[in-house]
Amino acid sequence: MQAKPNAFGDVRAENDHRTLDEAFLEGQDYKALLESSDRFIVVGRRGTGKSALVYQLSKVWTGRKNPIILIAPVEEQLIGLRPLAAQFGATVIRVRAGIKLAWKYALLMEIAVDLQGDYKAKRFIDDNRFLSLHVASWKSSGNDCISRLRAKLKSFEKAVQGEEERIGEVADYLELPRLTASIVEAVNALDKTFVLLIDRLDEGYEPDEIGTGIVDGILYGTDEVRTALGTKVRAAVFIRDNMLRAIEVEDKDFTRNLESQVIRLHWDPQELFYLIARRIRLAFGVTKESDVKAWNAITSNELHGRDGFKKCLRLTLYRPRDVIALMNAAFYQAQRQQRDTLVESDFEASAKQISNTRYSDLGKEYESVFPGVRQLTSAFSGGDAKLTWSAAAALVERAMAAGQLGVVEAQHFEILNGPEEALKALYGIGFIGIYDKQLGSFVFSHDGKRPSKAFSPSDVVMVHPCYWPALSISGFEMQQGEAEEIYDEYEITIESHSGEQRKRLLGQLISELNSIPLGQLGADQFEDWCKRAIEIVFARQLTNIQLRANANATQRRDVVGTNQGGGVWKRILEDYKTRQVIFEVKNYEGIGVDEFRQVFGYLGKEYGNFALIVCRDHDAGLRKGAELDAFREFYNKGAMIIKFPASQLVTILSKLRSPEKFDAGELAIERLLDTYVRLYASGQTESKGGSRKGKRKARKAE
Repeated sequence: MQAKPNAFGDVRAENDHRTLDEAFLEGQDYKALLESSDRFIVVGRRGTGKSALVYQLSKVWTGRKNPIILIAPVEEQLIGLRPLAAQFGATVIRVRAGIKLAWKYALLMEIAVDLQGDYKAKRFIDDNRFLSLHVASWKSSGNDCISRLRAKLKSFEKAVQGEEERIGEVADYLELPRLTASIVEAVNALDKTFVLLIDRLDEGYEPDEIGTGIVDGILYGTDEVRTALGTKVRAAVFIRDNMLRAIEVEDKDFTRNLESQVIRLHWDPQELFYLIARRIRLAFGVTKESDVKAWNAITSNELHGRDGFKKCLRLTLYRPRDVIALMNAAFYQAQRQQRDTLVESDFEASAKQISNTRYSDLGKEYESVFPGVRQLTSAFSGGDAKLTWSAAAALVERAMAAGQLGVVEAQHFEILNGPEEALKALYGIGFIGIYDKQLGSFVFSHDGKRPSKAFSPSDVVMVHPCYWPALSISGFEMQQGEAEEIYDEYEITIESHSGEQRKRLLGQLISELNSIPLGQLGADQFEDWCKRAIEIVFARQLTNIQLRANANATQRRDVVGTNQGGGVWKRILEDYKTRQVIFEVKNYEGIGVDEFRQVFGYLGKEYGNFALIVCRDHDAGLRKGAELDAFREFYNKGAMIIKFPASQLVTILSKLRSPEKFDAGELAIERLLDTYVRLYASGQTESKGGSRKGKRKARKAE
């Protein structure tokens, strides 16, 4: 075999036009779209050939002299459409209602622009002042359909106030009834059929009400244009499977109005075999007409025939993109060993390589918003592909308790507060899927969404097959039906929901403090809250944090953690000889000499000369009078006892919403120590430079 890069073609149809021109497989889905106008919503997972279909259909219909209107927005265009779509409301139904009419207008205007370029129809457009004004305005508002649509929606937003009023006014504002009639008249005068191809709606798509409403509105708007122009228009809108599923859930009218218009892209092993045989002939000049003989020409005996090809398919999700990527990698593997035939080990090594790349991408892309993702996912290494929720939780729990974790990872695991949230986070990034008994298949999330239901220990989860080879997970014999039900995104995309989970959990902890009453009534709750906050704020720096570790002793210390001697805690260990750090918890605001004296009595030996008093005061600094005098009294006896209000813990927890600020607690303690030594130890609460400067110094402790 002659050395060639990507011998079987590029996995992205946008970069594979030469192969598509010479070796495109005219499958049943393609023929149905080409010869029939019954269905216009084309649904497929990523990698099932949607873009290849768009390219081939466009080429064929152009050859038949059909005017082609191709709309394929880029990411920033659809993101820019979101705030304009939101003017119609915050629900899918309202957004759909507004976008449906706006999209219908956009398609009609794109057809009108094309008509103006036809010498037969140009005079009709030019002589119709109403239509010519619309066309001129539309063309001048942007260079493409989406830019023009955004400009029109901006002007409409300024002209009409109120969500419901806007929806009711769209058709009149755009003069849709009259415009539709004019364009229908112009199109009917021509012996042409317009082709509308709408692709890449997944660019910038977000699975919320606005994003789902936009796509839903585009489908309805396209259908209305089809209805208005009848046989004079052919349309195809290409969307991903997860987008359709979101619409099916949110749009209660979908089943009645659009379900019959859907065509789902489906590849069986035989069609994939035809696809690869065609590409073998193109890449290697194989002249054998038999697909089996073409396959046998480049494979060894153990892979000969259709059964040999099916052996290779078990390493894929039964999609063209998977198979082409596998064949390219296997061919490269054979080239490295200077062989002209592919053997089974080539495919296994290739699957491993592809899987390693995807697994590496998962770690690199998500580590910034999901610290510890590598440790959690590697916990599944060498195990089974499918396991119960309780078994998965046990694996994750062991990983979260591992001693070699860094501060950032340990802190994030403390925020997750157990394997339940950790597994939900892994589901949110598509690493594991959950078996849905109603669907009879495993469901994977690729929109960052958390599971929508609670789980029982007997529920079954599965690691995504694309990570099996990388993690040496058993379970390669996946059936075709199972593979087709996995909604995969091989290109890893960071989803904000991974960071949102961290913010949500921290927000819940912060808000809990407000519901805890002051005094004895809320004392136990406040102690629990403090322990939880301390575990997060000082993760890995303080270990084995316990509440009332010596509950039966006469001197009961509220919260105690073991100082590991890193960062500022090394300073505390060396300067104050404190290995066991005390947090004395007081569920009230004012503290004085009695509280300092109580804590001082706890110190000595392993507890050294350092402790913190956690109280409900809103002022982080020491006040003149009882607080300052009490601190100085025991400081002069060699003890560093710091007032550490819960409000300061809240400030630190708030900063920890961003994983990059994992050291916020350590920095706060460091500033507090400096303030206490430099300022309070000398009896000051303000610096000599004046009150403002002094207050700024006091605030540094926060």
